[in-house]
Amino acid sequence: MNALFFFFRLALCAAACALMAAGCMAKKAYLAETQKRAECEAREKTLLDEVLERRREAAEWAKRLFDLSREIGRQETEIRYLEQELSERTAALGESASKLLSDKDALEKALANAKAQLAHLDTQLTSVSQAQRARQEALEQLRQDLDKRYAGFKNASVEVAEPAVLLTLPDAQLFDKGGLLISAEGRNLLKPLAELLSQRPDIGVEVIAYTDNAVPKNLKNIEDTWDWSLARANHVVRTLVQQYNVNANQLTPVGKGEYYPVASNETPEGRQRNRRTVVALYPPLVKVPVINGKN
Repeated sequence: MNALFFFFRLALCAAACALMAAGCMAKKAYLAETQKRAECEAREKTLLDEVLERRREAAEWAKRLFDLSREIGRQETEIRYLEQELSERTAALGESASKLLSDKDALEKALANAKAQLAHLDTQLTSVSQAQRARQEALEQLRQDLDKRYAGFKNASVEVAEPAVLLTLPDAQLFDKGGLLISAEGRNLLKPLAELLSQRPDIGVEVIAYTDNAVPKNLKNIEDTWDWSLARANHVVRTLVQQYNVNANQLTPVGKGEYYPVASNETPEGRQRNRRTVVALYPPLVKVPVINGKN
């Protein structure tokens, strides 16, 4: 009886130890997932700040180009006025020769300065135009490359939205019927993107997932549409990294939830359109120089 009691206590201790170990493992997994999520949010914030900065720079460039064009017009008017005044003063016989020569010299210097200023502004305008063309060409080349790679995929679309090229992937092909995991067809859909990113490690990527307003009932551990969309974006990123060896540093998953709909959620068709995944590719772009009116 004593031996039997001893073995019974030993079994109870082993079971208690197993339960404690399982609790520790769950806590570690939770902490690891929390840390990953925090890192993703930090990376999303960094990319969002960069996008806002680039938009601010674009607005600045537009204003500076407008100011530059206005300044060029003013300079041209001033040059015509100076040339006319120089001609009239030179022709005036009533003034003394010394004064005419002095005035002529001053006007010629002013004319030379005005022309130099205009030439300087023209040079800057050329530099700005060249930089903007280079940016547009880089984005257009990337768009054409993606168009070719996805020519055989139905409902995949590519467009330029500076400073990025947007690849929209069809939801029905990308995810399985459960609405969360990548399907076999979805893995094939991601393959051309993975090949491009492997060849272009200089491209930064945001995988942006959008949903409708109703989380599927089969997803028991999903709290809300934010959670759902981020989980979908994470599955796309994991597939690119684990299945196709894409550099994880190029990728940032972003969950937008239900809050950016493109159609009504009142119909199945509208909800289907709202469930979409957009891959934003950010190639390195030429920086547009700052316009300065001074020589």
